[in-house]
Amino acid sequence: MPSTADHGGRSLVLALLVLLSGCAGLPAEPSVDAALFDSSSGVALGVGSDPVPTASPAVPNSEVEPADNPWGHTPIVVGVDGLDDGRDYASLVESAVTYWHENATETAYDPAFVVRPNASNPDVRVTVVEEITSCGGYHGRDAVGCAPILNSSSSENTTPVLVSAGYDDETTRTVITHEFGHLLGLTHDDAERYDVMGPRIETTPLPVPNATTRDYPYHDTTLTVYVDLSNVSAAERDAYEAEIDHALSYYESGAAGFSPEGLTLTRVSDPSRAQVVISVAPFEDGYSGARWRRTGESTDGDDAFEWYTGGDIIVDAGMGPTLVDWYVGSALGYLLAADDRSELPPPFRDSDLRDDPQWRGVTNESAW
Repeated sequence: MPSTADHGGRSLVLALLVLLSGCAGLPAEPSVDAALFDSSSGVALGVGSDPVPTASPAVPNSEVEPADNPWGHTPIVVGVDGLDDGRDYASLVESAVTYWHENATETAYDPAFVVRPNASNPDVRVTVVEEITSCGGYHGRDAVGCAPILNSSSSENTTPVLVSAGYDDETTRTVITHEFGHLLGLTHDDAERYDVMGPRIETTPLPVPNATTRDYPYHDTTLTVYVDLSNVSAAERDAYEAEIDHALSYYESGAAGFSPEGLTLTRVSDPSRAQVVISVAPFEDGYSGARWRRTGESTDGDDAFEWYTGGDIIVDAGMGPTLVDWYVGSALGYLLAADDRSELPPPFRDSDLRDDPQWRGVTNESAW
């Protein structure tokens, strides 16, 4: 049973719905199934684009008497903030509202909800977010829904309902229906009367796109970079720094349309804070040039990354600083997005280093 706390004379509990199965690596039995609402920290709402409005029940033009509900009026207007992913979240909210219109017999008040997706100041706002990481005092990754448990003595100007994205329509509809049950004063203990109010839910995740299919396969356009020149002599370090900075600045300036808008490659002094590590080390196998390795996230159980998180670039110390910018630039293109040499920015699409004078080094070395 969720606990309660008094916040300025209002009794308000925040309940969360957790998944029973679906996302690999998440615990099937979370340690809590309801969380106390912390009014000092609140719940961060995601912001998405407004979906196309769908038909809502007609609203009488005449004034109505204040209803016995937390807002003191009817209808209770529901807004929808969906993600810009082509899905019609408003229709899923409509389905949830219809369920309670037809089945609410033992709720705290009459479910006089009306869905107006683009309402600027709704009584309830359903927000679809990429991930719910907190719900009141709960912090974790296994929540798929979060909403306050309301009754006639508790209210907010706009009451938030959070719904996690990434699940099929049936799962999402069930989550929204569950959360509206909380708005009607129901708790997880009411699952015997309403099956939809159980604290856990079987989920069907949507297929997760692999990183190779994304235009930009990182979560953020700011990447941290650490440069390790511990194997370089003091006399040559400035030359290596200039070469590496040339490659980094090329990508920050757009790389002939290859880089995403706003890409920032920030140098850091602590390798543990770096997403990309560039180092210089001797190759012991007779080869030269540069080598690279990606790091990433795989969340759907296959061997492919869904997102890249960074990687490593190693430049052969045996070739000296000449053309380090070209080799780092080529390897960085692969770390960022390219899967084939033909997908790299123009200077790196072939191995003839004499084609482009600006990549013959920036410290007056000769390419050959």
